[in-house]
Order: sequence, then C-alpha cells, then structure tokens
Amino acid sequence: MNIFPITASILSETELCNFIREKYALSGEYHCKLFRTGVNHTYFISGEKGKFAIRVYCHNWRTKPEIEEELELLNILKENSLSVSYPIPDKDGNLIQAINAPEGIRYAVLFSFAEGQKMRYMSNQTCYFIGSLMAKIHNITEHKKVDRVSYNSEILLYRSYDLIKSFFDEDLYEMKYIKEISPLIAKRFERSHLSENQCGIVHLDIWYDN
Repeated sequence: MNIFPITASILSETELCNFIREKYALSGEYHCKLFRTGVNHTYFISGEKGKFAIRVYCHNWRTKPEIEEELELLNILKENSLSVSYPIPDKDGNLIQAINAPEGIRYAVLFSFAEGQKMRYMSNQTCYFIGSLMAKIHNITEHKKVDRVSYNSEILLYRSYDLIKSFFDEDLYEMKYIKEISPLIAKRFERSHLSENQCGIVHLDIWYDN
C-alpha cells in the first residue's frame, strides 16, 4: 500500500531531542516536550544546561534567508540589552537546522528560554513595561531594514486580494467592497507619503501569548 501524502507533520519529541542534543553537543539527560502547534511548532527541551525553546517552522512557511533576517534582528535586540529570546548557535556556529520531514524540508532554531507565565489580564504596570519595551524596540530598529516583505499598497491591498480570491467568491459583498475601496486607500497612502515619513522594522504579535 502506498503511503498517503501529507501537508504537515508533528515531529517526534524523542527524535527531536536526540537531534538537538547531537547538533548542540548537549551532554547529560535531556527531555523534549511539544508545547504548541500552529504556524510554527514550539517544543521545550530541558536538562543539565537549562531549558530552551525549539521553533520548528512549517514547510514552505519561511525561507531560510527570511529566518536569517529574523534571527539577526533578535541578536541586535539582545546586543542592546533588551529582554528577548535569542537564537543559540550549534557546535559548528550554525543558527538554523534543516530537518527532512515527510512533507519536505522544515527549519528549526534553538532559542533561549524566556522565563514567565501567560498573563491574559494585565495590570496597568505590566502594560506600562510592555509599552516601554516596545518603544525601545522601535528606537533601536527605526532606521534599520531587514530583507523581508515591505508593507505597501501592493502587498496590503492588491496582492492580499488576489490571494483571498482562492478562498472567497468575488461576488460576495465583502469582496466587492474590498476591491472597490482598495484604490481609495492606496491614494490615501500616496498623499500621506508614508514611505518617506516612516521607516524601520515592523514587529507583529506582541501580546499575552507571545
């Protein structure tokens, strides 16, 4: 019987643990546990040298150059003494591992573990500290660039519409509305000269679960 093709897999905790131990020369007893699946899969690995997080990117989600840009940004923030989880090099100095999963190549990165707990309802003081950290990130990255997507009218409006056409009928009211209003929003962008007045790196998903 032929093996049925798959689009996504969940890597074995045991085998991933052995893989990371070998790549990073981690001696002693270590245990790996799947924490969460999603756009990326997150595992926690703990042992004699402490606890770490493993991010396994989904197949074809991010290219290797895109991941490299992400890791470079995290190292810049770390070098500026910001409280961020940062990538850890393996025994050969590599930050990114390639795993030959059933669906194809998936990339994996070992990160430092950020201590703390999920906090759904935050106090004013906690919100203040988060806002302060975000301001520091913005100040450090204000004039920097990464070789990732640049958000402009083409990306936000037209290309997005072309992508969602494969999921929604263009005769839907909402789709007609998006198509009608997109040129108006694009003109507003042009009049605002956003590309000239604003620059820097955009960091998304700063919220209680991250």
